[in-house]
Amino acid sequence: MRSELSHKEAQKAQNELARSFVLFVLFCGVLLNNGIEARADISQKDVRRAIQNMLGWSLPSDDVHVRSVRSSAAESAEVSAEIQTVFRLRLFAGHWQLREIRTARDRWEQLEIIARAAGAELPADECERQLPFERRLATELTTKRTRCLVASLFGVALPSDDVRIKEISPFGLSIGSESSALVVAFVRADFRLVRDGKRWRVAEFKSGYRDWVNVAGLEAAIDQVKRTAATAELSTIAKALGDFRRERGSFVVSESESVLIDHLSPRYLARVIRVDPWHRPYQYEGQQDHYSLRSLGPDGKPNTPDDVVVSGP
Repeated sequence: MRSELSHKEAQKAQNELARSFVLFVLFCGVLLNNGIEARADISQKDVRRAIQNMLGWSLPSDDVHVRSVRSSAAESAEVSAEIQTVFRLRLFAGHWQLREIRTARDRWEQLEIIARAAGAELPADECERQLPFERRLATELTTKRTRCLVASLFGVALPSDDVRIKEISPFGLSIGSESSALVVAFVRADFRLVRDGKRWRVAEFKSGYRDWVNVAGLEAAIDQVKRTAATAELSTIAKALGDFRRERGSFVVSESESVLIDHLSPRYLARVIRVDPWHRPYQYEGQQDHYSLRSLGPDGKPNTPDDVVVSGP
């Protein structure tokens, strides 16, 4: 009788152990499916830092809100995050357009440059088709219109919680004689991160119905677009310098690009050009019979291989 009880107790203990194991496995599965980190190799601080600095940007830390982290390997992770983005809009030909995105506290990037580097086109008139009842009020920057503009940019099909408008400041800035505004929006996006040594970086980016975009390739493409733009601007200044010399007999003698532009504008140079596409001042060294114009390029350092240089005569 005692032996039979011992056998039943042992069987009961085994059943309890098996059930506990099954519950443990199910619990782990729930954690994984809800996006809680499967590994401790990457922290939310690592994630925020990687997203803040993607594409060479420097977003404020509190602009990045990590929603979930899924890590399936020691060197990679997938992240869902909500980014607070700030845009400059311009009213052009009676329609509002997204023109720039803030990439640091005091730095902006032209959306046209990013789109050109990605081989894409900025959405045009899409919101006019989606919002037919607001066409007669096209110059009014409503929340609905603004949300549509941001959603179209990121490939988000509305209605969706992936795009939320936090603030609209109409006519907050003036660009020439055109009306403009600032918009703060929250945009949800997905990121694939990889680890290079001790540092995590964003490898791919995805939003809305768009495909994954290789961020490393995009950063290089953006720099190439900027190099082309810098070369064109320096050539414009060089032409103005040539016109100046033909009338005055020599080039502008100075080591300051600011002094150069003051001499050339507006008689020889219709548009004031002071900073390069990387938001740094152009460099100038000029003597009576020769000159050198320079952009410091992506690295911001003088006399390195990535400099963009135009010299003459």
